[in-house]
Amino acid sequence: MKTIKIFFIITILFTLSANSQITKENWMVGGSANFNNSNSVNSNGNITGSGNGVQIYPNIGYFVYDKFAVGVSAGFSYGKPSSTPSNTSFGLSPFVRYYFLKPDKLINVLAEASYGYNISKVQGNSNTFDSRGYKIKAGPVLYFNSSVGLELTLNYNSSNSDGNTYNYFQAGFGFQIHLKK
Repeated sequence: MKTIKIFFIITILFTLSANSQITKENWMVGGSANFNNSNSVNSNGNITGSGNGVQIYPNIGYFVYDKFAVGVSAGFSYGKPSSTPSNTSFGLSPFVRYYFLKPDKLINVLAEASYGYNISKVQGNSNTFDSRGYKIKAGPVLYFNSSVGLELTLNYNSSNSDGNTYNYFQAGFGFQIHLKK
């Protein structure tokens, strides 16, 4: 019984101290990772290929208003289509992010939109390819304390490279550290 009381006291203290720093003039630094498994479908509805990929995005942002941040994310991605050589890409994406719940919540919900530019290289090919596209992501944020949050997101990506359009969904996760000014 004593253990249960201590557990509840610690839980209450943790909850009370979990006010996140998503207020005006604060900074956030962190990053996210995404994993995808995709199928390519032609205009007849036939699957023409598949592949797997991973993307890593370190970022930095600044809260211009309470719950609203702007920032930039750098990106690295690796993809391995089933029928072609692997490819790597590097990019830069400005973003806007909004948190829907009050800053004093242990759990919050975020939405983010970004537009980016990437340079890609296919293994065994000396040419590089550029692409532009946007990403929209949303999901819950679980705060461990007032500064550190774990994000779990569902992402929609759309990009265009050499006249080809690529659209896909991804599951992602990330950590953000929120810094007081």
